[in-house]
Amino acid sequence: MGMTTAEARQKVLEAFESSTFCYSQVLPLQYTDFIDGMAWVGLLCGASRLVGDKELAKICENFLSRLLAVGPDARNFAPKQVTSEWIKSPSLEGFWYCEKPQSFAGPAGLRFAIDCGAPLNDPFQIKSKARMMTLFGGLFGFALSHSIPWLSEGLRQHINSMFLAYLVLGKRPATSLLWLCEGNPFFSYIAGIKCSVEYPDPTSMSEGHTVEENALVPLKDRKPSSWIFRDWVKSRYVREGTVSQTYTPIWQVVGDYLQSKLEPASQKGV
Repeated sequence: MGMTTAEARQKVLEAFESSTFCYSQVLPLQYTDFIDGMAWVGLLCGASRLVGDKELAKICENFLSRLLAVGPDARNFAPKQVTSEWIKSPSLEGFWYCEKPQSFAGPAGLRFAIDCGAPLNDPFQIKSKARMMTLFGGLFGFALSHSIPWLSEGLRQHINSMFLAYLVLGKRPATSLLWLCEGNPFFSYIAGIKCSVEYPDPTSMSEGHTVEENALVPLKDRKPSSWIFRDWVKSRYVREGTVSQTYTPIWQVVGDYLQSKLEPASQKGV
């Protein structure tokens, strides 16, 4: 069996450095060139606020505030130069940061945190883009479900962003997308569907590999990553070799917290 919510929460707490507010997507905590902190920590911040976890919400807010303040287009920061591409912060002495314009997931995660009450600034204002994206949600889901060869593979990388667009708008995903919610607590929450799953072991193996299947693969059998919910639903992870790294199970805390806010179907008169 996997970790409990409390055990996963403790692992997530260990991924934040209290003195610098840095977040590590792998454990034990380390400074890396990770660029998706705004997205996943933003979602955790919002989820923590929804369930009243003030301690975790505050830690997330500290990270997000510093990320926004350390420099323009900051994706990550640390009290050292992590790679040769990192630059010195013009505003926070003693900090370096990775400069790269945000895509959609980061601003969406931040927006969700703010909509849940986080006292943060939003320089992105991405709801208009989210509305444009959801206009094509039905076609997007149709192309994926019918496995149109020249189209579906290219769309896979945008599944998480499409669901995030519905999340920040507070809209239920298009019907053609609902099959992607099966066994996915995060996507299911956005669709208002109760979902309980076994999460994967967060450790990846140096010789591990994925195998494509025709049917949906349970979440517990997919490849560990910094955000397990965006993994392709038909890829099974085969574990072999020695341990490569252990990912911070931020996804489990977000999934469990958000699912806890949904009423069982029996209580909704369904």
